[in-house]
Amino acid sequence: MDIDLNELKQKIVSLSKKNEEKINALIEAKKEKFSGLLTDSGAAFMIAKELGVEIENSVTAITKINSLKDGMSNVDIITRLKQAYAPRTFDKNGKKGKLQNLILTDETGEIRATIWNNDVKKFTEQEIIIGTCLKFSNCTITEYNGTPQLNLSYNSTFTIEKESEELPKIKTETTELEGLDSGLNNLTIKATIKDIYPLREFENERGKGKVMNFILKEGLSEIRATAWNDLCEEVKKYSEGDKILIEGAYTKEGRDGVELHLGWSARVLADKSE
Repeated sequence: MDIDLNELKQKIVSLSKKNEEKINALIEAKKEKFSGLLTDSGAAFMIAKELGVEIENSVTAITKINSLKDGMSNVDIITRLKQAYAPRTFDKNGKKGKLQNLILTDETGEIRATIWNNDVKKFTEQEIIIGTCLKFSNCTITEYNGTPQLNLSYNSTFTIEKESEELPKIKTETTELEGLDSGLNNLTIKATIKDIYPLREFENERGKGKVMNFILKEGLSEIRATAWNDLCEEVKKYSEGDKILIEGAYTKEGRDGVELHLGWSARVLADKSE
């Protein structure tokens, strides 16, 4: 049974022995910590969990994606990674951090998940690729733009799971550099870095940004690639001669032909396929 926000707050007040003013302040602080991405009810459920207040619609068993609803807490799900966007930096009231959005799927549907700071670091260090089975534990569900979203808080965890036959397979195809046309999206590319050029900063009517060019080669084929903003930091981790895997790239016509671009939906990983 779902509990409305006022009823939820009254239950927290009653069982935590804190007054309503204090609970409201904790809820607002939690929303601020997550940069406005939490709803009031989502933040309240997180506060209840931290204060040891048991809520009737808390979930402890493995839950299917199509059963997830705004306000659920203590959620465990087993999913497959369908897409991982590049980590993004944010600055909220002078406090800097990182977040990363993921798309997760099981046999009942898919959901967007948001991981933060240390979890972003962990996800990056483990170089988790599309198609990997993952378990997310002790998470909360909030609603964003009318759609449920999985959130990891300080006591949430994720782990790589063994292969599951129940989860739908994710079909990924690597696109070769030879014969690439402009206007292609969501490309997966495996290639070797031939040259890397220095990062450049710029400013235009949309604000400040960063751009970095590099050359990729595959056999006799080469292409000029461009990384934008936070993706520049990902490319900087690699050197000439490194083999890399790029997910979520797109192509467009440049001055000297077709170019590969890495925007907000791309990722760069070490190619460990050999």
